Formats: sequence, C-alpha cells, structure tokens
Amino acid sequence: ADGTEIVFACGGGIWASAAEAAKKAGGKVIGVDTDQSAVIDGQYGEGITITSAMKGLYPTTVDTLTNVVINGKWADYAGKVDTLGLVSADPAANYVQLAGTTHFEDGKFTAEDYANLVKDMYEGKVTVSNDISAEPATTNVNVAWLGNLK
Repeated sequence: ADGTEIVFACGGGIWASAAEAAKKAGGKVIGVDTDQSAVIDGQYGEGITITSAMKGLYPTTVDTLTNVVINGKWADYAGKVDTLGLVSADPAANYVQLAGTTHFEDGKFTAEDYANLVKDMYEGKVTVSNDISAEPATTNVNVAWLGNLK
C-alpha cells in the first residue's frame, strides 16, 4: 500500500461524512450499494472514489422476477429472507459486485484479476469468512480495526 487512507462508506448516508474525511486527509473513498463515483467525485473531487461495493440490483431483480413470474416459483421466495451474493463466475451476473468505474490503474490488481478472483470464489477455490467476532487477517494492507460498531 502507498499509505493512502481509504474510507469504506458503508451504511446509507454515511458516505457524505466518509467523503468529507477522505477529502480532508487526502484519502480515497469506497462507496456502497450503487456506483457512487459520480455523486462523491462530483461533490468532493474527481477521482476520490476508487470503487463502490455494489448490490447487483439488475441481476437480482431480473432473476427473482423471472423465477416468480415466468417460472412460477413464488413458494421459493414467499416469507423467506435470503443472503444474496455470488451466483456466477461472471462478476456482472452476481448480486454483489464492484462498480464498472473501479480504478485499477496501479496495475497491481487489474480488472482481469478481479474477474479471476470472483471466478475462484464462485468455484470455492477462495473462501471469504463471515466471522465478525475477530479482526480479519490481512496481507499487503494495514487495517485499522475498530471492532464491531453498533
């Protein structure tokens, strides 16, 4: 890492505070939910948003409506809560994704690397822990662990 402070603006409208802090510190922002680069860069400076961790609203909506309306699978969805994530080795088909405006400019991690990582996760070659009880192990980055904020 080059020492740049990166703020993950998770949690609804918190992006404004995260973007303000990143601008003051000369840092960068990771948006959330949708591609927020136009809004954040437009208000806080071009290039401040390096990516957005997005909900894949298009594939989620199309797949669900296709299954319910066309395939008649309402019972698969009625009254259920689902954790949506990877459903394909293709990043664009998944229910979580990175924004198409992601900056891969340093050459250390490319769009092709991202596509290969998604494929490996989908195929089970790489796993991601959902354990939130302890600080995650990291390599090549320093993480300021703040614990579980509630």
